[in-house]
Amino acid sequence: MKLKIHLFFLLLFQYGFTQQNYFDEWYSSDSDHLPQNSVKSIAPDKYGFIWMTTENGLVRFDGKDFKVFNDKNINIKSNRFLYLKGSIEKDSLITYSEFYNDVVFINKRNATKSKSKFQLTDSEKYEKTRFYFNSNTKQNKNFLNCIINDNKRNYYKIEKERIVLFSKSNKEIKSIRNSYNSKKDYFLLNDELVILDEDGTYVFFNNSIKNNIVLPKNAKFIYNYLTQQYFICTDTEIFQLQKNKNNLTISLIHKLNSKRNYIISCLYYDSTNKKIFIGTQNVGLHILTISDFTVLVNPNTIENFYYATFPFSENEFITANGELYNTNNLIKELNLNQHNEQRAIAIDKNKNIWIKRNNELIRFNYNTNYKTSDKIYLKNFIATIYCDSKNTIWIGYRKIHNTEQFTVTTIDANQSKITPKDIKTINEPIQFFAEYKNKQMLMVGENVLLNYNQNSKSLHKYYYKDNDIRSIFICQKNEIWVCTYNNGFSLFQNGVFHKMPTDNSLFLNSTHCISEDKNGHFWISTNKGLIEVEAKSLLNYVKFKTPIYYHHYDKKNGFLMSEFNGGCQPCNTELENGYFIFPSLNGLVSFLPDNVTKITPSNDFFVNEVIADNKTILFNNSITLDRDFNRFKFKIDFPYFGNKNNINFEYKLEINGREKWISIGQDRNIVLTNIPPGTYKLYIRKLNGFDSKYQTKVVLINIPYLFYEKLWFKILLFALLFGIVIMIILFRSYYLKKKNIELEQIILNKTIDLQKTVENLKITQENLSNKIIQQKKLIGTISHDIKSPLKFLSITAKYLFKNSIENNNEGLQNNAKIINDSANELYRFVENLVDYSKIYLDQNNIEKLIAEDISIVINDKINLFKNLALANETKIEYQNHIKQNILINKKALAIIIHNLLDNSTKHTFKGTITLETKILKNKFYFTIEDTGIGFSEPLKKYYLALHENYNTEKLIIQKNGLGLYMVLELLKLINGDIKINSEENKGTKITIILDVDYE
Repeated sequence: MKLKIHLFFLLLFQYGFTQQNYFDEWYSSDSDHLPQNSVKSIAPDKYGFIWMTTENGLVRFDGKDFKVFNDKNINIKSNRFLYLKGSIEKDSLITYSEFYNDVVFINKRNATKSKSKFQLTDSEKYEKTRFYFNSNTKQNKNFLNCIINDNKRNYYKIEKERIVLFSKSNKEIKSIRNSYNSKKDYFLLNDELVILDEDGTYVFFNNSIKNNIVLPKNAKFIYNYLTQQYFICTDTEIFQLQKNKNNLTISLIHKLNSKRNYIISCLYYDSTNKKIFIGTQNVGLHILTISDFTVLVNPNTIENFYYATFPFSENEFITANGELYNTNNLIKELNLNQHNEQRAIAIDKNKNIWIKRNNELIRFNYNTNYKTSDKIYLKNFIATIYCDSKNTIWIGYRKIHNTEQFTVTTIDANQSKITPKDIKTINEPIQFFAEYKNKQMLMVGENVLLNYNQNSKSLHKYYYKDNDIRSIFICQKNEIWVCTYNNGFSLFQNGVFHKMPTDNSLFLNSTHCISEDKNGHFWISTNKGLIEVEAKSLLNYVKFKTPIYYHHYDKKNGFLMSEFNGGCQPCNTELENGYFIFPSLNGLVSFLPDNVTKITPSNDFFVNEVIADNKTILFNNSITLDRDFNRFKFKIDFPYFGNKNNINFEYKLEINGREKWISIGQDRNIVLTNIPPGTYKLYIRKLNGFDSKYQTKVVLINIPYLFYEKLWFKILLFALLFGIVIMIILFRSYYLKKKNIELEQIILNKTIDLQKTVENLKITQENLSNKIIQQKKLIGTISHDIKSPLKFLSITAKYLFKNSIENNNEGLQNNAKIINDSANELYRFVENLVDYSKIYLDQNNIEKLIAEDISIVINDKINLFKNLALANETKIEYQNHIKQNILINKKALAIIIHNLLDNSTKHTFKGTITLETKILKNKFYFTIEDTGIGFSEPLKKYYLALHENYNTEKLIIQKNGLGLYMVLELLKLINGDIKINSEENKGTKITIILDVDYE
C-alpha cells in the first residue's frame, strides 16, 4: 500500500525562522485503501470508528484498516451511497444507496441492510438539501418547511414567518418570529438552532438579539449534520464556527501557504485528538493532524543538526554554536563557535558562556556582551563542560589515541583569571557530569558511573558492563537515572543498576537523555523519536514488575526527523516557562508538555469477527466453530488514530492455566490452528495508557465433539463395556470354580506323590551324607597311608644322597637325588590333591575369607620350588605391590599359585619366572610370567574356551595333566577370572583376577 505523506509548513518570519507543523495522510483507491475516491459524507460512530460514504461502497475506518460494505456482503442493489444521518449517541446511523433504493442501518460497528423503505419526510428534506449543498455551493438552499432534529429528539420546524421548537411528542415548546429567506442558513450548534445570513448577521433561537460576524469571502460552507460542526473553507484556510454562550466565534484550524488543489466535499474535526478528516470529491480521504510541537531551524544555514543547548533566560535558550532562540523563533546569532563543535556548553552564575574546541576552553564574557573572550589550552581534548551550584566549572576529557592518563579539571568561575586545578584521583575519561545531594558529583566514564564526594575526596566506581552510558538524570524524587546508547535506560539505586524494559519496537535501546514535567512524566529522546512515560510506573516496575506504558512521538507529530541527538551536555533544556527543548538531526524540537495532545489507546476494543478458512463469521462473546476448520483468525477492531507504536495487545488461549501472554502484531490478528475439540477461553488484553492498566476481554471458544467424542456416548460405551466385562467375569468365575475342583483333586494326587518323593530324597540325602563322610575318611586314610611312606621315602633318599656325597659315590648320588626329587614331587602332588578335594567337599564354606599377607602365601610356594628351579638353572623373582593384608580364600589361592608355579618351574630351563601381585580398582591381580616352552596355540584356545564354558565331560586329563584343570575349577568356585598369553618356545604369562576386600 502506498501512503502519500506530506508536511505542510506555516512559516512566520521574525528575524529568524519558526515552523508550525501539520502532518498529512492521504488515503485513496490508488493506494488500495478506499474503494473509490469520492468521499461524500463522513462522521464518527459511538465507538470511535469513522464512517464514510463513497460512490463504490460504505466504508468504516479504524485508523489503520478500511472495511468496505457493498453488494458483496450486505446484499444491496447499488454501491453508490449518499449521506449519513441518525444519532451518534444512540448508536443509530443510517445511509442510503443511489435513488434511495437501499436503506442501510449502522449499529454496533456493523452495517446491515434494512427491510424498511425510504420515505421523504420534512426531516429527510433538510438532510438531503444539506448534503447536496455541501457538495455544490452553487445550489440554492431551500429549507422552508424543513425539520431539523436535535440530539434530544426534539425538532425545529422552519416555517415561512416563524420557527417552532417541538418536543419529541410533537408538542410545541417555543416559537420565534422569522421571515424565511433562502439566503439564510439554518443549522444546529450545541443542539441550538442558529440562523446565519450571508452578510454575517446571525441570531440564536433562544436569543433574539442579532449579532454580526465577519465571514471570509469566496468561501465554501460545509455543515456536518451528525456532529453539528460548521466549517468555512477558503482556498487556503479552514475555519470552524463555534457557539460561545450567545456569540458565534470563528477559529482558524488549518492554513496552507498555497492554494488547495482539491475540492472538499465533507469535513469532521476531532478536536480532542486535533485531527481533521477531509473528504474530497475526487482524491480520496485527507487526514490532517495539528501538531503541538514546534521545530526551530536557522534559515541562514542548511546544517540544522543540533546538540548541546543551555537556558539563557525564562523563555530563551542558546545553542553551542551561539544561536539564541525563544520557543518560537531564532532571535539572533552570537557567532560564538565558528567550528561547529556543539558537544558542550555551560553558563556560569556570572552569565559567562563556556564552550570548547578540541583542547581549547573558551569563556565569552557577559560584561562585554560576549564580544570578548578568554581561553586556555588543556592537555587533553575536552569532552564536556559543567557548571555546578557553587559556580565551579568541571571539565571532562575524551579518550583519544589510547590515552591512559586522565584527570578531571575544575575552575573557580568566580575568579576573573581562568585557573585550572586537576583532580588526579579521577583517572577516567569523563563525558557527563551531574550534581547530586550532599556535595556529590556523579560522572560518566567508560562503561562506569563514578561518584565523587567533594568533602571527603573519596571516589566510588560502579561498572555497568558493556553499556555505553550517555547521560545522567536526577528526577524530582532525587532518583538517579542513566541513559545508554545500546541498552536502554536504568534506575541506579543503592549501587545497583535496575534496567527498565524496552518498548515493543525497541526504540528505547538507544536513549539519549530524560526530562521530567510537572506531572511526573519522563520525556526521553531516542534515535527513533520522543517517548513519554510515567515515572511512577517505572518505580512500580522495579518493586512489583508491573507493566509500563510508553507513549511515542515521531514525524507524524510534526518533527522534521524522528532521530534526536545525544552524547553531549546538556542534551536537552528545560526553560523556566515550562518549555522543553530537544536537539535533533534536523532542528530543535520545542514544546510545552501540558499542551501536547496525548492520543492514548484508551478506547474500547472489540473481538466479534473470525475468519475460519477464508469464511467470515460474526459473533458476540462466544463462538462455536466447526471442527472441519483448521485455521482461525480472530480480528481485533480497535478505533485508534494515534501512533501505532503505542498499541500493545497480548493474548493467551487458556488450556491448562500455565500459558504465557503472546504479543499481537500490528495487524491486530490472532491466528490459531488445529485446536482440538473442547471449550476454551481466549484472553485478549491491551494497555490503556499512562496508568499502565490492562483492559481485558474474554472470548469463549467451543470446538464441538463428534458424537463418539461426547460424554453421553462415552458413558454409554463404558456401560456397555462394563456389562460385557461383568458377563465375562461371571462366565469366567463359573469356569474357574469348575476347574478348581478338578485342580484340587489333581493337587491332592500330586501331593501324595510329592510326599513319597520327599521321603525318597531324605533317604538319598542320608546316603549321600554317609558317602561324603566315608570319602572324607578315605581321603584321610589315603593321606595318612600315602603321605607317611612318601615322607619316609623322601627322608631316606635325602639320607642316601648325603651318604653318597660323603662316600663320593656319583652313581648313588644321582639315583638318590632322583628318588628324593620324585618323592618330594609326588608328596606335593598328593598334598595338593588332598587340599583340592577338601575344598570341593566343603563348598558351603567356600565364601569364608581370611585376612592374609599375600606375600607370605607366595613366598611359601617359592620355597617349595626353588630347588627344582635351581636344578633347571631358572631364577624365580617376586614383585609385591600390596602393602596390607587382604581378605582371601587362602587354601584355594594357594592351590592355584602352587599349580601355576609348578607348571612354570617344570617347563622353564635356564630362564626366569616372575611373579607379581597388585590391586587395581578393588581387583586382585596375580601374574606369573616365565620364559619356558610356552603353550601351543590350540592348547591355549582350548583352556580359554574351557574357562568360558566349563564342562567336565570335555576334560582331557591324561593328555594335558590335572594342574591347570584344578586352577580353572577353583576359579569357577571363587568367581575368579584368568588371562593367558603364551607363545610357543618363548614363554607364558598367566594373570589371575579376583574381587578383593581389605581387612
